[in-house]
Amino acid sequence: MPDFDFSQPQRQSEVGLILIFGTSLYQLTRSLWVLGVYFLVGDVNTKTLLFAIFGAVVVLLLTLGYSILYYLNFKFYIDEKNREFVLQKGVFSSDVLNIPFEKIQQVNFKRNILQRVIGVYSVVVETAGSQEKEVEIKALSREKANELADQLMSLAKKHDGLVDNTETEESSEEVTSIKGTPEWEHHVGLITLVKLGLTSNYLRGVSILFAFYFTLREQFFLKDSLPGEMPVTSEFIAQSGTLLLILFLILLGMIITVSETIIKYYDLNIKKFKDTLQVEMGLRNNTRVNLKARRIQLMQVLTNPIQKKLGLYKMKIALASSENDLQKGQITIPGLPPEVVEQVKEFFYKQTISGHYFVLPTKYLLIRKISRGLLPLLIGLVLGYIYRDVFSTGYLGLIASVYLVLMAIYNYFYFKSLKLDVSEDFLVKYSGVWIKREQYIESYRLQSLSIQQPLWYKSRGIVNLTFHSAAGDVPFKMVKKEKVTPLINFLLYKIESTEKAWM
Repeated sequence: MPDFDFSQPQRQSEVGLILIFGTSLYQLTRSLWVLGVYFLVGDVNTKTLLFAIFGAVVVLLLTLGYSILYYLNFKFYIDEKNREFVLQKGVFSSDVLNIPFEKIQQVNFKRNILQRVIGVYSVVVETAGSQEKEVEIKALSREKANELADQLMSLAKKHDGLVDNTETEESSEEVTSIKGTPEWEHHVGLITLVKLGLTSNYLRGVSILFAFYFTLREQFFLKDSLPGEMPVTSEFIAQSGTLLLILFLILLGMIITVSETIIKYYDLNIKKFKDTLQVEMGLRNNTRVNLKARRIQLMQVLTNPIQKKLGLYKMKIALASSENDLQKGQITIPGLPPEVVEQVKEFFYKQTISGHYFVLPTKYLLIRKISRGLLPLLIGLVLGYIYRDVFSTGYLGLIASVYLVLMAIYNYFYFKSLKLDVSEDFLVKYSGVWIKREQYIESYRLQSLSIQQPLWYKSRGIVNLTFHSAAGDVPFKMVKKEKVTPLINFLLYKIESTEKAWM
């Protein structure tokens, strides 16, 4: 691998100019697509067409000039003296980003189709605890991208004030370990992705079925108003055609959702190196992420009954972020067998996860959820009464009864699934009716603990708990205060007394 001196300002690869020009042209086309449609379908005279061609040439030249200036002004370098990674960019105004080494969370690789064609990588530097979460360098050669990532992650660990001396001394070994042979790896094949698409997005097909059910019903009941002389065969053909259309749309919806899964997670590959878990996936946008165990803040394991039967689990891994939303900034790894899930857990936590103290919600949570579920039913009954000429009483009663039973059953099982499992080192939250979810967080990674008690909670001795971490919040609502007081005291003690680095 060539030696790169990143202490000196560096530019992107020269072929990156093609990427910059293509991206600028694409954004411009998206903004002016209406004009293109007008010239395609409108009645345009020769003079106007010549002016349009001349204007398009001028715009292309201006875009090319802008792209060249952007390429020349885009520079980056590593400033070890000031302990920061510096990126300069801008055409009409200069923008300088200074990222301290200790703020660097991850260095990932991405590639879209154009980047694959021209042979460059996009290097994304993710930072924690700031609004500027990502810094992206869109066009570097494979060798240069790898070397930059290695140096940045090495410096990030070396200058992290929360890291002890032992970890600092091992930083160089950690960087080189990712270049060797992996200790183990797992590949998610095409068949597995098809299974995931069919078992994860089936609700989209079901929604299509319900959406067109009423159309089908209306078509079938039109025979009551059809003239008697209309041939029966014509009516049968019309009904059969409608049914075939619905079946086709359901099949098309399933094909689309399966295709989306394949495109997003194509060639998903996990490699375990000495201190790094490398995850690579994607067909249209290929992404490669290197995960360090010490930077994992939250982990979720999800499955549903069908996927569990097939031995398929999904993992969601959250790193430190300035957002409180757990859905943002997560790394999703689907299609894993249970043994691989256990291997990933062992890599991240390096200890057995076992609970000693269980917290359950009170019955008031079930009562509140059922009460809230009655609100849509009441609104529906009022609307049904107003339009009673359209909907029969028996029909409304049937729908209301089915909804009430299903809503009560769902909320009951949701209530029974909620459990907080607490041990000396871990918090594990269990939840979910169809999609079973397990959320893992190490107790020393907690940033704080919030306790809310609305006015009407006091008489019942109930509180809401919210566990705050650097990757987001995990709530657990409506628990008995007297039961969780020892837990609260224990966790507050752990937060204040721990000397472990939380990232």
